[in-house]
Amino acid sequence: MLLVLLVMVLAAGAALATGGRFSKLAGNTLTGVHWLAAAAIGQLLGSLFGGTAYPVGLLGSAVCIAVFLRLNLRHPGVGLLALGFFGNAVVVALNGAMPVSPGALARAGVGDALVIDPRHELADASTRLPWLGDVIPVALPGFGQAVSPGDVLIAAGAGLLLYAGMGASGRVPVTTAPVWDDLEPCAGTPALLRLSPKANRELSEPPGPPGPSEPEAAADDPA
Repeated sequence: MLLVLLVMVLAAGAALATGGRFSKLAGNTLTGVHWLAAAAIGQLLGSLFGGTAYPVGLLGSAVCIAVFLRLNLRHPGVGLLALGFFGNAVVVALNGAMPVSPGALARAGVGDALVIDPRHELADASTRLPWLGDVIPVALPGFGQAVSPGDVLIAAGAGLLLYAGMGASGRVPVTTAPVWDDLEPCAGTPALLRLSPKANRELSEPPGPPGPSEPEAAADDPA
């Protein structure tokens, strides 16, 4: 799904900019990842064989995804993934395929000819819950398409899950300004400011009581 890939690329870039690292993904605590693999295999086989195999594969895939989401609901973004998958599953189950809005396709700059696979159909007056179908136009040059609200939630959840898994802090790291004592002249160049030993002693010693003023000193002079 193009939208999911685009959001995940943006999430990875934001994570890298705020202290995240791809190496931290190795230490994630997601469980039941094999359920996701089973869901992908079910959808792939259903799409390849078509006919009765498609709804059977879709149903099996939905069950696998539901199990995975239930095991990982405590992770950031998984709740959004669950809502997105649930919304897509409901509209597909009610209509037999994902309804696609012709108006959304037109606003995305593409035609109805793209709706050619058994997983999608053009929405019409008989479509149930059409607002859960592909009604959001995505006008990307050369990649125009229509997506569903569930797709948007899935993309947002996947991006948030990746961002959090990379250990991003949410803040752009900045370099602390050095204090005066840390500043040193560059090697091989003279210091810009050199104080005499007397001036250094005066700066380092605490101030003493004020001395006599000049007129008083002159009055005390026996000369």
